[in-house]
Amino acid sequence: MDPRHLSLRQLEVLKAVAETGSMARAAQRLYMTSPAITQQIQQLEKTLGVPAFDRIGRRLRLTAGGERALSAANDVHTRLGVLAKEMDALRKRDDGTLHLGILATGTHILPPLLAEFRRLAPGIAVHMAVSTRAELARRVIDGDVDLALMGRGPETSADAAASADPLTREPFASNPHVIIAWPGHPLAGERGISPIELRHESVVQREPGSGTRAMLDNFLAMHRITPRERVTVSGNEMAKHAVMCQLGVSLTSAHTLFLELRTGALVRLDVDHTPIVRTWYVVHHSERWLPPAAAAFRDYLLNDGARKVEAETRTLLSGDRDGT
Repeated sequence: MDPRHLSLRQLEVLKAVAETGSMARAAQRLYMTSPAITQQIQQLEKTLGVPAFDRIGRRLRLTAGGERALSAANDVHTRLGVLAKEMDALRKRDDGTLHLGILATGTHILPPLLAEFRRLAPGIAVHMAVSTRAELARRVIDGDVDLALMGRGPETSADAAASADPLTREPFASNPHVIIAWPGHPLAGERGISPIELRHESVVQREPGSGTRAMLDNFLAMHRITPRERVTVSGNEMAKHAVMCQLGVSLTSAHTLFLELRTGALVRLDVDHTPIVRTWYVVHHSERWLPPAAAAFRDYLLNDGARKVEAETRTLLSGDRDGT
């Protein structure tokens, strides 16, 4: 027989008999009958293929096979004790590890929220992955990430049934996108700029596949704008630096601009039909258990975190359009 077929109950009985020295005392410890103890030991010995005890009169002495089985039983008992502590930690909302996914755009709003949350729950460790929408969705589905902060996620075909989507998306905060330029741009300080005025501009655009790039393409197509030139860059930081270097104007999330607009490194152009408002979502798997640390952070984001982001966004957008 294969020792891997031993049950936890059989190992528990073996341990009790070895420690008490008799079937009767083991039965008392485990609140079992003596025949039940005997039956468990017989089944264990059958599975091991060797006797576990030498029976010398009324005395029981472990055989070499029994000693090895007892060592394994002790190892299992120790590991189960560790497991119990780990499960207890998992059940606590102020302990454990939070596996979080975020879009690059969200890295500008998430750190202060994480800092506040960690002050409330200092025992929680954080592992954060920054990736694309499609990759984040895959990681949530595969269980590598507990929570993701993202937009609607990768586009699905119109024929795809909504019920087939395993992800739950809960609205978290608005994500306004604005047109930015460098200080001293001819349109800086102007009010009610018609979108068609952008036809004279070079436009700094994100790489293909970016949600911001798709938003810009839709905006230009909707207003029948053909820019003088398009400059393609990768990532929000490169787009902002390209605008600072006067390579063109750009559409970007206001949440990436808190520092630049406050310091005057960039200015927001008051273009009609902007800001273009999208939504941040807290995303998790619909059917997978959400660990308490992740559940606690989700609750924080959807309540205190959402209020903080919305308040700061309103302050940013209500400031002077010329960045002063």
